[in-house]
Amino acid sequence: MDNSLYAVLTGDIVKSSRMSPADLKRLPEALTTIFQSIDPICKPAGFATRFSIFRGDSFQLICEPACALKAWLIIRTGLRSTYPAPLSRSVDARIGIAVGKVNHVAGNITESSGEVFNLSGRLLETLKAPRLTGFVSENREINRNLNAGLMLAEDILRRWTTSQCRIVPLLLQSLNQSEIAKVTKTRQPTVTAKINAMGWNAVEHWMDYYVALSNESGSFTNP
Repeated sequence: MDNSLYAVLTGDIVKSSRMSPADLKRLPEALTTIFQSIDPICKPAGFATRFSIFRGDSFQLICEPACALKAWLIIRTGLRSTYPAPLSRSVDARIGIAVGKVNHVAGNITESSGEVFNLSGRLLETLKAPRLTGFVSENREINRNLNAGLMLAEDILRRWTTSQCRIVPLLLQSLNQSEIAKVTKTRQPTVTAKINAMGWNAVEHWMDYYVALSNESGSFTNP
């Protein structure tokens, strides 16, 4: 048994039945592209992110705990970027995030075993609209703190436009505003206004708090 901690994200696409047949058909490919972008952005210390897509609109992903919130943000904004639409019709995902130990990590994630997989799946089943994300670990106090932060972050995220979602990967790579302006072929004042309107500073500080927690030994286990 591996005593290391892992983060497992179990998710499904919200209202996938309302997607057009063409959009639904390319969803697995779109999800694969999004998942494959996680490691280049998160730069994990040792464990490469693994994922599985099933039933066409559901997925499970395992990564280092420090990468969990970045992965969550990449998935949510990646879907909004891939399927541009007004906010009322944007493609989104429910995601249950769990951090804990595993018994075995298989090449096919759905064949892996460990309580953290069960925690993530059960958490997903409890999420009801408008809430689309939850967090669970053995540490109840940290769960309360992180879930409160997730609710606030989610409220900020759901207001982002497609254009704002598209710069999130660049922000997660710590590109400065001049560099983002160059990549997106826009003016720096436009980038500055966009970032300020996103409330990005608050989201970034909250994610830094989470990463600091994930780097502390025993943070997600029973106190």
